[in-house]
Amino acid sequence: MFKKFLNSWYAKPLIIGLLIRILLMPITLHPDLWGHSFTAYFFAYEWKLNIYEHLLSLPSDYPLVRNFGVGDIFIYPPLTYFTLGIFRFFSRPFTDANFLPWVMENMSLVYQRKDLYWNLFVYKFPYLFVDLGMIYFFTKLFKEDKKKKIALLLMLFNPLSLYSTFMVGQIDILPVFFTVLSLYFYKNKKLELSLLSLGVGGSYKMYPLLFVLPLAFIGAKQLIPRLKLSFLGFLPFILTIIPYLGSEAFRGMVLFSPKSQKMLFMGLNVSGAEVIYIFLAALSGVYAYLYYTRKNTSLANIFLCILLIIFSVTHYHPQWFLWITPFLIYQQVRDNFKYWELVVTFLISWLIITLFFEASLSYGLFNPLLPELNNAKSLSEILATYTDVFQLKSLIRSVFAGFSFYYIYRLFKESSNISLIKK
Repeated sequence: MFKKFLNSWYAKPLIIGLLIRILLMPITLHPDLWGHSFTAYFFAYEWKLNIYEHLLSLPSDYPLVRNFGVGDIFIYPPLTYFTLGIFRFFSRPFTDANFLPWVMENMSLVYQRKDLYWNLFVYKFPYLFVDLGMIYFFTKLFKEDKKKKIALLLMLFNPLSLYSTFMVGQIDILPVFFTVLSLYFYKNKKLELSLLSLGVGGSYKMYPLLFVLPLAFIGAKQLIPRLKLSFLGFLPFILTIIPYLGSEAFRGMVLFSPKSQKMLFMGLNVSGAEVIYIFLAALSGVYAYLYYTRKNTSLANIFLCILLIIFSVTHYHPQWFLWITPFLIYQQVRDNFKYWELVVTFLISWLIITLFFEASLSYGLFNPLLPELNNAKSLSEILATYTDVFQLKSLIRSVFAGFSFYYIYRLFKESSNISLIKK
């Protein structure tokens, strides 16, 4: 079997893709990884089930509180906490149990630890399986061998996966896996599983829940079936948060935290106290179109359009762009790289915006190799002496939004000529 694998066309790119990931995992570090690891530690070693209340109950002299703070160290739904905790639990035999408590106390000395590289590798290791699983289901969306090969290569070597998952070490690969899985189930006429997948994905980060109503509207034409399908899609999220709804800490850290409401920051004033939220208005328009239209509509196009709206009107974090990456690749491969210029524009815009964030999100990620990068100036700080950086970033975001609106228009216009999932 192994010999058969080595003789297959996908063996070489898969091995190279894995080696690149394995190389990046131990030599890159973003502070967010510590936040995830600290909270997972409380599950894996202390079996704390309500991390939100536990964080707020820690005394002021506790190292985590004293050196890091706990206000926004963990802002994700409970399923994320338990998943990360399980990852850390199974990694216990391979790591020093005192490593994370030591880091809480001695962050400034962490680069002197000889086992830093190993711990970074172990903490990111589970994402390899999630990433490979997502790529597997993604390639199954295509029937033609040529398109399967192109899809595999683009998913293996796209910089967003490498950056968000194996350099920053963020959890976004988890909801992305379930949005791709939802598309896979829908393609195979498993509507209920497709909706449940969105619900599970939304239980890691809530954005996949925005896809539930569109899928329900496409999946049924009558009101009652649509309501049943919608409930099914939200069910996993509801079940996972019910035990925590009575927790003020959970509501403040997750449901109503400022970061969970970033999409509502942009608004048009209609009075001194009221605004029209641009994102919600655009999303409502998409929902209304899908509710009333009787045309065949590509589910992948709808996912892509909603995500384009998000990134057009939201001050997004660089790693979030992983959410949209599979759907940009899917549309490009499916339609023989139509509108590739738009996609290249998006990627260039993303790269520039990422470089304008603090250095820890770009070249500062390589601080395990060069600890002095912790004090490196960001591109914004360097350019601030020459120009108005905020205006420059605003120009880039505006260009991104303009190209996005045109892309959305073309996708909707062409949707009526595309089968529900074009192979």
